[in-house]
Formats: sequence, structure tokens, C-alpha cells
Amino acid sequence: MQPSPEVQARPRDRVVLVVFVAIVVAVVLERIVGGVARTGGLPSPVAQVLASDLAVWVPLVVGAVVALRWTRAVRSLFRLDLADVVAAIGIVIVCRAVDAVMSLSFFGTTGLTPVPTLGPPSAALLLVAAIGTCIVSPIIEELVFRGILQRRLADALTPRTRFVAVIVTAFVFAIVHVLLGAGVSTLGGFEVFVTTFLLGLLTGALVAMTDRIGGAILAHAVFNAVAVVATWPR
Repeated sequence: MQPSPEVQARPRDRVVLVVFVAIVVAVVLERIVGGVARTGGLPSPVAQVLASDLAVWVPLVVGAVVALRWTRAVRSLFRLDLADVVAAIGIVIVCRAVDAVMSLSFFGTTGLTPVPTLGPPSAALLLVAAIGTCIVSPIIEELVFRGILQRRLADALTPRTRFVAVIVTAFVFAIVHVLLGAGVSTLGGFEVFVTTFLLGLLTGALVAMTDRIGGAILAHAVFNAVAVVATWPR
């Protein structure tokens, strides 16, 4: 006997709830860690970066592990084909171009310039920040947002309306980045929202077409890597 639609919906509802709880916890913890760092509770810059990253990563990973118990198979989810690589590069070019145009319009600079330092930059700090920004964060975030949340929302929609799952997930993705303090001003926050929303839309569309997140992870990683390399202290 087939389970009723109500019974089938319960795991899907649980997945969405678990993911949103994980996102809220991540935002709250990161805000707390940021407050502690600003008051001198974490004097080491490396400790600040690690604590801030872990505050986001741990809730998202726990949420992903729990949610994956109720979601469909993910064995081929991380596969990466040549077409995914080409699409990822195109996504990065579009998103970085839009971001640069907005930054030039708002601040008169692309924002992709080396960060000034008073002395030699800390190699440990740069390494920790680069690994977190270019490798760990893209994998975790794409798994949670596109691999779990978007796919689960899409399962609840008809084939003609599944684009809504891409839009909703991209919107949440952008809001989270703004709440995590990626924009230090109103205009900066708006720029972050537009850029990350566009990144979420394009990577989400790629995932919707391929049903795998390998290309989305690559696009996300390269997008972040461009900023890391361009702003790396010289």
C-alpha cells in the first residue's frame, strides 16, 4: 500500500524545517562570535576567523546530516562534468561583472584591490581564510542550500513551478549573507544581496537542470577565490 500524500510530505517538511533551524542558529552564533571578537574576547585574528567560520559551519553541517536522513539519494550529487565546469566559469564571469559594476557605481572602485596592511601579512591568517572561503564554505553552503533545501522545495512543486524553488533558495541564500555581515554599509549590503542572489539564481538553475551540485560548488569556489586572490595583501 502506498503511503498517503500527508505521510510522504512529513519528511519533506522536516527537511525544510531542519535546514531553516540550522541557518538561524548559524546566523545567531556568528553574530555572538562577532560580538565577542569586537570586545577583545578573541585577540588572535586566526582565532577570530576560525571561530566565525565554525559558528556557521557546525550548525549547517549538523543540519545537513540530519536532513539527509530524509532526503533522496545523493551519491551522484557531487559529480562534475565538463559542461558543469564551463557553466561554472560563465556564472563567475557574470556575477563578478555585475558586482564590479555595482561597486564602481557605489564606491568608485571594483573592491578587488589588495587589502592594505601595516606590516607583513600573517601567512597563517591568509591560509585559514583562503581555505575556509574557497573550499569549505562553498561545499557546505551549496550542499545545504542547493543540494538539500532547493531540491526538497522542488519536490513539493510541479514541473512547471519548480523554478520557484530556485528563486526562494537564492533569496534565502542572499539574505543569510547579508545577515552574516558581508556588507558593512547599506549600499554594501545591497551589493552583497544582489550579487549573492544572482549567484544563487544561476547556480540554482544549473543544479535544477543537472540534479547535481558539482558545478554550483565550483562556481561558488571560483567566485570567492577571485576576491581572495585580488584582495590578498601584497
